[in-house]
Amino acid sequence: MNMVVFRRCQSALGVAAVMALALVASLVFAAMPAAAVTLSRADAGTFLRYEHGGEQVIGVMAKDSTNNYYCIEADERVEYQLGESVKLRDDDTARRLGWLMDHYRDGTAAEHAAIAVLAHDLLDLKPDTWKSRRVSVMRDNPTLRRKVEQMWEEAGSNAPANATVTRTYAEGTRTGRVTVSVTNAQGKTIAGIRYAATLNGPAVFANGSATVTGISGAEPIVYSWKATGEGEVKASVAYDRKQVDVFAVAGGQDLVRYGGSSQVSGKAVNFSVRKEFVPTLGTAVAAKVVDAGQPVVDTVTSGVDDGDSWASGLELRASGWYFDGLGVGDLSEPVMPGADETAKEFIARLGTMGFRPSAYGEASFTAPGQRVDVRATAEPGGDAAYEAPRGGGFGTWVWAFEVEKLSDTARQYIGKDVVSGFLEYTETNSNRARVSVESTVTEHTGVVGSELSDTITVDGFPDDHGSFDGNVKLGIGADRAMAQVSVWWAGDPNDSAGDEAYRPQGETPPAEDSNHRLIGVWDYPAVNGRIRVGAGAPDAHGDPVHIVAESHGWYVFVWSFDGDDRVMPASSAYDDAWERVRIWDVARPRKPALTTQVEPGIVRVDEPFRDTARIVGDVPEGAYVTFTAYEAVEEGAVPGMNGVLLDEARAEVDHTLFEQTIASPQVRSPKAGLVYWRASLRSRDGDVLVSHELGVEGETVTVEAPDDPPAEPKADPEPEKPVLSHTGAGVVAIIVVGSGAAAAAIGALAFRRRSRR
Repeated sequence: MNMVVFRRCQSALGVAAVMALALVASLVFAAMPAAAVTLSRADAGTFLRYEHGGEQVIGVMAKDSTNNYYCIEADERVEYQLGESVKLRDDDTARRLGWLMDHYRDGTAAEHAAIAVLAHDLLDLKPDTWKSRRVSVMRDNPTLRRKVEQMWEEAGSNAPANATVTRTYAEGTRTGRVTVSVTNAQGKTIAGIRYAATLNGPAVFANGSATVTGISGAEPIVYSWKATGEGEVKASVAYDRKQVDVFAVAGGQDLVRYGGSSQVSGKAVNFSVRKEFVPTLGTAVAAKVVDAGQPVVDTVTSGVDDGDSWASGLELRASGWYFDGLGVGDLSEPVMPGADETAKEFIARLGTMGFRPSAYGEASFTAPGQRVDVRATAEPGGDAAYEAPRGGGFGTWVWAFEVEKLSDTARQYIGKDVVSGFLEYTETNSNRARVSVESTVTEHTGVVGSELSDTITVDGFPDDHGSFDGNVKLGIGADRAMAQVSVWWAGDPNDSAGDEAYRPQGETPPAEDSNHRLIGVWDYPAVNGRIRVGAGAPDAHGDPVHIVAESHGWYVFVWSFDGDDRVMPASSAYDDAWERVRIWDVARPRKPALTTQVEPGIVRVDEPFRDTARIVGDVPEGAYVTFTAYEAVEEGAVPGMNGVLLDEARAEVDHTLFEQTIASPQVRSPKAGLVYWRASLRSRDGDVLVSHELGVEGETVTVEAPDDPPAEPKADPEPEKPVLSHTGAGVVAIIVVGSGAAAAAIGALAFRRRSRR
């Protein structure tokens, strides 16, 4: 057999090469006596050949009955009689080489050659001599370099570097699980490594012993344990690491071989065992911002205090209380329960502070770490879902395990109520208010050169809207102080006859083009009240606004609010007939007159009443009247901002008649107050021809509460005239339109609810 000598190559293996000099300098051998070894020559197929002053081989240099031997001293003869060996110091180099020698014990010639190259690279005692030989090896075996790199990386992934043991509880603190993992240098779990896990303290494994042994898998391995007493338990793990034996031969080649395994300790963990435990409730609102009318959902997670554990199969039911309608001034520091304060006492104390629950929730848990999404209900234990209030405000949850509501078994483990705080940051949300908008242009028709204006009534903003700067701790943003009013033009720029093709369609404004143009956008405070846009009225910045119709076509006013964390986005519709003006290039025929009168003007609750509209003048073919009656409100309330009893009921008009009277369907009010009516005359396309402001004389019905005993119901009015089905156009009103100054004196202002998200 040819003598083969090698040396370390400083440029091979990337990181390994950079470490080479340090490894040689720090090489330490742990003395370990061994019997004299007689070697035999390497088998064919366990080495590769190369030329270096003659034919040489790289790979296994010798063998005994079970092991392969590799050279680590260049230019020295291989002696086949060996004496004592020492263990290569345990480090990453030894663990990787040991793993490779064991794993590739029956490997190919190329695999043995790669191990030999690595042994020389990392351990050769004559690195300068090995350098030139390595060049020759790689020259004559061009695929070996990549093989060396791949096997070194493989060893890094499979050689154990650590072992960990973790614990979890299962049945109170009396039983649980221990999880064992063996990992490589990158911290990844590896399989095939022997280990032993031990419990020191008042606990044993399910087999009754304090120790279990096994072989690691690609996933952590779990063992059950049970307590034998109370106190601290230490769970530890030891695992096998591969070793390398080094044979130093005087006057001959130093050799290395696989040196078996040694057991080293991994990381340990301490834990307590006892019967009682304290459950915890981790809670967080599912959404920090909830829109009006939407459900409120809370995510509740069960847990235990540090060192505690949950009794197996033990069910604990938690109760929740939701408080809404909180204002900015209520967002102080959280209110926490006292050390021995029960949930019932805490809720009662909050009541004395002015906070009372509006909704409720329940959740059941049988183990720690369980998560339940709880939808608030209107009543404790009820099924009817609670909905966020239209008026908005902030809301917050309080949750508790109440001992008095637990089972007899559960009371053996729970000593007192567990209660969360009030206004905890994760438990507080903002319920966004829904804004309502009533608006109408001053005149629905005009000619080029007319000044346009709009009157907008807004309701639904919090009274202090615009003053809230947000709350970083609660995760709730600041108010958006401004809403916007935009004016759009649509039409045919060349011919007024073509304007009809561009009648506003759809809820949102179109993209600008030759037939659609944004005239302007103005800021107005995002607050409740009535806004005058145009005709010189100032905007939010004090600048007077003048909007002049410079072209024939359609002009549309759109009020919009982008929304913030306290108020939902809202906008009037682009195709809203109440918000557009038809501009002609020449004067149009005079509009017909419309007068209205409710019948009767005073009724009792649940008695019938209706509205009538008298039309005088020429009306276009296809015209119709719409009637709307709003729900009763108290005197002084802003009309048209509430629900409706009748929603734009449609009645056809005979265009051949110069004078005619149209009646609405009858309605009844279930509550006392003022019922406001509005009627409007519309074209066949839905354009408002004439209308009037809410609350004009003759268009309000007073609904009185019944006497005790109730008065006899009044007779129904005359049979009503036929009325066709409703349309979806919206709420309308009527206005008497005369000629010249009379028409201007009427001041046709009408308002229509048009709020959308």
